[in-house]
Amino acid sequence: MAQINMMTVDAARVFMGSRKPDSYTLLDVRQEWEYADEHIPGARLVPLVELIDHIDEIDKEKPVLAYCRSGGRSMAASALLEGQGFSDVNNLVGGMAGWNGEIAFGPMELGLIEFTGTETPAEVVLKAYAMESNLQRFYVERADMAETLERIELFMELAGFEDRHKDTLFTLYCKIVGREMDRDMFEKTAFTSIGLAAEGGVEISEFLAHHPAAFDDEEGILQLATMIEAQALDYYLRCARRAAESQTEAVLQTLAREEKAHLKLLGRYMDKREA
Repeated sequence: MAQINMMTVDAARVFMGSRKPDSYTLLDVRQEWEYADEHIPGARLVPLVELIDHIDEIDKEKPVLAYCRSGGRSMAASALLEGQGFSDVNNLVGGMAGWNGEIAFGPMELGLIEFTGTETPAEVVLKAYAMESNLQRFYVERADMAETLERIELFMELAGFEDRHKDTLFTLYCKIVGREMDRDMFEKTAFTSIGLAAEGGVEISEFLAHHPAAFDDEEGILQLATMIEAQALDYYLRCARRAAESQTEAVLQTLAREEKAHLKLLGRYMDKREA
């Protein structure tokens, strides 16, 4: 991945003040209700959950400065933009909170699982299944730790997303290998393909240890889930472009479509909780 510039609030103010408004894109990737509450003047709203569907509407020839509430979703958006060919991408560290002079967290970058492009379709599905399983495990663990019924229900709903995605992957795998397979044997095979990383390649507990206060409520967990799903979408799209086999590319495009659907669901959950 090319370097994404992490821009402080002070640097962003200089950046914006030294350029004409139409010479760059100030991109707000929060939800519509967040934008309505407050936003940086001149910002264009494209929620992260919808970004891939509107990416062709953003000028690749202009620098992009992306921001969100605290810098996490905009980092995922920046990676997605960079993966789609944007060469001058900047992420506002601390997001809207930092802009307002509140406590700002440092850069929130999720890693990516390495993909060489030489994997077979079956290997791609096994790796994806392991990532999905680890993310699901994280949500279930969080449900066990939750102190309210609302939070328990939230985590279990998120875990349910991954359960359905795993079913899709298992079906794909059986189709690829041309036979029905025992699910337990399939899972044992998948879990040897990758370590503790979840979708998009991040080890979630390690990430949260670096940002303990940023995702400590229901809204924060939904934002974290959105970041991870967007990183997964970015991962699958990057892998699809590098795939050596057409069947591998087709599998990755299927997984990308699943991630797009997950993102839209998460967007609706965020909006529902604000209503």
